[in-house]
Amino acid sequence: MERFLLKAAVFLASAVAALALTSLLLGDDFELKISGLITATVIFALAQSLLSPIIERQIEKRARAVVGGVGIISTFVALLITATLTEGLVIHTFGAWAGGTLLVWLITAIGVWVLPGLFDRIGDKGDQGKAVDKPAAE
Repeated sequence: MERFLLKAAVFLASAVAALALTSLLLGDDFELKISGLITATVIFALAQSLLSPIIERQIEKRARAVVGGVGIISTFVALLITATLTEGLVIHTFGAWAGGTLLVWLITAIGVWVLPGLFDRIGDKGDQGKAVDKPAAE
């Protein structure tokens, strides 16, 4: 259960970072409203985590050559669902859809890769107060 919660926290943290950074980089064309940040992040993260395995299975059956693009495709569909279901994310132009999809996919991928290490380091700091037997220096 702890591992599941850690994975969920990592994915939510990377999703919020990806949406926020993409909004900052693309400006008004990729509008992430602060009032809808949590809702947009949760819907995006849920859609992304549910869609990835479904899309991967469908692509493996029909077009093995594009299996590597599953992440980008599921990111685009998750952004589409999020923008449709919430008012917290509005994407205005084709360029913002294309650039936003690539940026969110890239930032999320980096976040999922980097954040577990940061969480491990934070957890290790909690162990510093415990007594540990160390061999005497000779």
